[in-house]
Amino acid sequence: MLENIKLLNFKSLADFQIPLANLTLLSGLNNSGKSSLIQSVRMVNNWIKAGDPTLPEHGSLEEMKNVYAPKKDPIEILVEKSGKPVHLKINFPDQNPMTEAFKGSPGEFPLICYLSAERWGPRVNLPTYKYMGELTHVGEYGEYVIDFLARHELDIIDPKLKHPKAEGDTLEWNVRGWLTEVSPGVDFKHTVEQRRDRSYATINGFRPPNTGFGLSYTLPVIVMLLGMTAEWKNDEEKRLKDERGVLILLENPEAHLHPKGQTTMGGLIAAAASTGVQIIVETHSEHVMDGIRLAVKDGILSHEKTAFHFFKNQRVVKDKISQYQTVVETPVLHQNGKLDFWPEGFFDQTLVNRAKLAGRR
Repeated sequence: MLENIKLLNFKSLADFQIPLANLTLLSGLNNSGKSSLIQSVRMVNNWIKAGDPTLPEHGSLEEMKNVYAPKKDPIEILVEKSGKPVHLKINFPDQNPMTEAFKGSPGEFPLICYLSAERWGPRVNLPTYKYMGELTHVGEYGEYVIDFLARHELDIIDPKLKHPKAEGDTLEWNVRGWLTEVSPGVDFKHTVEQRRDRSYATINGFRPPNTGFGLSYTLPVIVMLLGMTAEWKNDEEKRLKDERGVLILLENPEAHLHPKGQTTMGGLIAAAASTGVQIIVETHSEHVMDGIRLAVKDGILSHEKTAFHFFKNQRVVKDKISQYQTVVETPVLHQNGKLDFWPEGFFDQTLVNRAKLAGRR
């Protein structure tokens, strides 16, 4: 499990350190550094796998550097796992940026499963995975969710994630069960056509574009949480997952969901974290947070394995230069689901609005 991340000169995270837990929730104002933190982990993962930390469409390494940092100062990303640091240092000489050698074994870094906030909505068809190696993720945009589900549909899920109304213990039955929390009575079916490199799903017999956005946006979240915690039948995949562990990076699981569905997703995320996988989730939903808090109160996940971080921008003066940088407040979650303090702006807008509505002119 990753225990700590330290960042230097990385975007708005100029001199930054944050502890991680089994389940780490990132919330806060827009453009305050939450996605950047997730991005830093993805860059280290890319560097380990391919020797290049850059991410598609995110620009050059120069664009990742804090705008106030001296020209030749390096970007540093230090990820600590069980006392073994993984250190990515990006130097900026006069020529192209250079990365220093990896410290530690690549096999010590967890198996990353990243699901973007920009995941695909309703599609008539989805692609199949056409690369060498096993499919161990649902795709950055959820594009391989049907293919992943088809490959793992008979895998047995962890009992902690079994839906009360599921007709069996397999991934397929429980995906269907959890989808009913989003839309009661939904009938979900899927098909893969390998020779046509496509997969597709039907919902109550209709194609997804005729059933709204909520189910399509939530399907990869549910499949990822259940599938990455299941007992994989493929020996090579199972060995990879067991040896390295799993880190799920999940952005905005609440997208296109009604409040009850958002709360349910929070509870499911907490249940998944209780199985031993590590999850970092970015959210703007108080309902997702409340689902996690309720799960802690109900004993599904220990409060000691849960961390909440609230991000905001703060103006500081450094070397006589006024600049904005990310600061984080971290309220402690107790076993009863309550926080020891409530940061200003941390899901308190409902109370602010109600106070205004109740006030007299």
